[in-house]
Amino acid sequence: MSAYFSFQAYVYLAQGQPLGRSLEQIAQAMSSLSGLFFEWDGSLTWANQAAGWQVDATIFDNGQEVQYIDLHGRANSREGCLVLNERLSELFAAWGDPSELRLLRLPERRWQNLHQFAKESLGSN
Repeated sequence: MSAYFSFQAYVYLAQGQPLGRSLEQIAQAMSSLSGLFFEWDGSLTWANQAAGWQVDATIFDNGQEVQYIDLHGRANSREGCLVLNERLSELFAAWGDPSELRLLRLPERRWQNLHQFAKESLGSN
């Protein structure tokens, strides 16, 4: 899939704090997300190539709580970005309070909330 928009980011609570939820709690919350593939090593994939989007992540925990999530994804069109942003909203809701979660965008190490991220992704050319 050629990328109209692609990204990599780390997801934290606030700016650099652990998420405050266990891997088990997050896995339970994600279990209702149709089409999402989750492995107990912390990896997940959620994609629809025909619709033009893909999200991959690795959830890192210390055995008690999730420390951060390495998140990356791509979309092949503006329409794919719309769906990608919907899926990210669903993931953020599964991971905690979306209004409190932040993305540390790589490689520039720039903090964003989900709203800022979505706005930027839809402005891609």
